[in-house]
Amino acid sequence: MGNETKWSTRDLLAVFYIIFCLFFAWFISLSNLIFSKHFPDRQYAIEHCQNDTTVMKDTFLRREEETYYGPRWVYFAPHVFSAILWWNLSWIQLIKWIRAKHLWLHRWNGRIQVMAMLGQIITGTGLALQSPTPGIRMLSIAYGAAMAYVWTQTVYHVLRKDIVRHKYWATKMFGYAQAIALQRVFLFFFMVLTVAGVPLYTPLDQLQSQEARDAETLQMFNDSFSMCIYSAIVLTEWYQATDHNQLLEYRVQEAREKLPLNGPEKPLLR
Repeated sequence: MGNETKWSTRDLLAVFYIIFCLFFAWFISLSNLIFSKHFPDRQYAIEHCQNDTTVMKDTFLRREEETYYGPRWVYFAPHVFSAILWWNLSWIQLIKWIRAKHLWLHRWNGRIQVMAMLGQIITGTGLALQSPTPGIRMLSIAYGAAMAYVWTQTVYHVLRKDIVRHKYWATKMFGYAQAIALQRVFLFFFMVLTVAGVPLYTPLDQLQSQEARDAETLQMFNDSFSMCIYSAIVLTEWYQATDHNQLLEYRVQEAREKLPLNGPEKPLLR
């Protein structure tokens, strides 16, 4: 019993990873939207955007943000509402004690999170379709399609009361969703490294024009999207690989038990 409840190194790393992503989701995005831009006060946000600046001294991110409160508002507003629900409540689904002792809470919160994620998928894809950067547009649409597939599997299996498969796909959906926070993480560190003089991008003191600074920031923005989606998927697959390996070990053992003692060797897995 003790071994079943003891946390593994994998679980501890996952907890720190989730806390790290939640911190950046609030630190970079939600706190800015709610406290600085007074979301959903659209007019206040537009006026406040005029004073925004970054360590890169660019205008790209300010112009990008202004489109959220302009032509992309129809997608941006519900996207933020669903993101607030997701980032503040989705982690509750991972707590084993709640699933065991308060199943009603797990179920009702699960229904809320399923709808919140569906909202993020639809509105996120809508935002991507109107993105001014073609690379991000295509990448975000592909990511939205992947999230839609994972979401469908999560809902399908819980409706069939197949809890084992539901848990597998729900974990995958939660892991893939961390890309949203990781995009802020990568963009933040790309800027910090550039200001610190790390030769990852063109050094800040060599960017002599506004166009050069904007182009540099655009490149960081594009790279942050590529890295966040790749990292979220790889880390999720790494986490779930342990469960998959346990299944393979079970199948190997089952195959060995079925083999005749003195018979010819046969493949253990099909």
